[in-house]
Amino acid sequence: MAFTGRSGSSRRGGSGSRGGRGGYSRINNRHKYPKPDLSKDPLGGLITTISNSDLTNPDGAVENPEITECAYIASYTWTNEASPTIVVPGKPPLWTPPHGPQQLREDEGEFFRDPNAARFPVHPTEPAVRTILKYAPGYPTSSINIFACGSTLGHLLRFVRHVDKPFRFKVELIGNTVFFARQENSPKELIRDIRGFGHTFPDAYTTWEADVKGSETHQRMIQYMFGGLKCIVRFECDGYFRPSKSDDSAPESAIADVKPAADDDLAEALRVTSVSHDVQIIDGGDSLRIKTGGQEIPQSSIFDLKTRSGKYKKEIDMTDLLPMLYLKQIPNFIVAYHDGAGLFRPDDIKTLKLTDSLRRWEIENKAALQRLAILLHKLIDIAKNDARGLLDVYCPGPDRLEIHTQHGEGSPALPLVLKEEWAGRAEGKDADSEFSDGERPALRDDNVECKDDDRPLDSDSDDDDRDFTACSADSCGYCGKCSY
Repeated sequence: MAFTGRSGSSRRGGSGSRGGRGGYSRINNRHKYPKPDLSKDPLGGLITTISNSDLTNPDGAVENPEITECAYIASYTWTNEASPTIVVPGKPPLWTPPHGPQQLREDEGEFFRDPNAARFPVHPTEPAVRTILKYAPGYPTSSINIFACGSTLGHLLRFVRHVDKPFRFKVELIGNTVFFARQENSPKELIRDIRGFGHTFPDAYTTWEADVKGSETHQRMIQYMFGGLKCIVRFECDGYFRPSKSDDSAPESAIADVKPAADDDLAEALRVTSVSHDVQIIDGGDSLRIKTGGQEIPQSSIFDLKTRSGKYKKEIDMTDLLPMLYLKQIPNFIVAYHDGAGLFRPDDIKTLKLTDSLRRWEIENKAALQRLAILLHKLIDIAKNDARGLLDVYCPGPDRLEIHTQHGEGSPALPLVLKEEWAGRAEGKDADSEFSDGERPALRDDNVECKDDDRPLDSDSDDDDRDFTACSADSCGYCGKCSY
């Protein structure tokens, strides 16, 4: 497993400047992760069912059930604007801890389960794909087997680890790539009755810098090999540490192996920094505004963040947090303890280097990762054998995974123009075809500094209710069962 390229919970969708990184605590005991609502969006016909016993056949074994060749591809940051707007490559918030103890107020506001769907509900995967196709125009899409997110891969990893949590997501075959699309009961579904410090802590201890000021959430796409499959994984990043001068270099990119564009400036184009002009993209009546700005951040500098009560003097157990961090290849972790009432002291904020821990977890969980690799191969085969290539993956309970066709006309992951470009069938047209010559935003490389979760966990809380600080929207939807 190698970190050669670039995490988190769903960011807030209501008042305030950013999302609730760090988890939340003291949710009402009635709060449960909602089960998939099949009445709102029915399943299509059942194709097959899969159990873990189907994933242990030696004939179905795959080589290398581990992550290798991890590399950064692209990134974007959602801004807090009235119309859907992203900044590319954007930048996660910088770790800027204040001096001395900090007494923080509890969280307030409304929080989306899925920030991408909330901001762009018709095609939540579109911003990620547009980012790759526009700013990495030579990217070899035909070589990608799976395009997923931390949430969808996390669901499947929980399944092969025998964790009981219902889930559902959509699948579509586009060209040679099988897309996994996260599926909530509503794109703008909110997390109710959130209290704790998972929002106010990052507000106080991290900063959206000037070139990404007014941002809400940072999304990153990495590429790696797993079980003989080339995967792209999109995930949310909580923040980054400013690289030391010795590390002040561009992140190793998957684009390094791509043949350069005609003007031989692809590498430079991928290292965007200063803010540029807006571009409006129109597709099917929906608009996505794209700004160039921000800075590519090395994978070695990013971190995941959790807060929790230290009232019971119980150290965090990373055992149940590592699966999510593994899928996203995040090498740093911050755990911030408070006194039970929101007082955070510098000595109670810990930073952990995880590279060795992730490698050990990978070795110790080889059997589960083998099942995951076999499962991914099965899903690809089923999608390729379906007439439309549109599937619904549904887990109603323990050890039962149902594969259905999509009901009715289905829910495409991308608009047609992007499907054609991704599949290489655009007949000379691409996502820039709506711009005349010279209108495509110039990308600059000045001042360049240049891995939805898996936690079946029980914990203590601040007031003898459950402690939900191990939870996040992307992993468990604040199920109330997560522990350390």
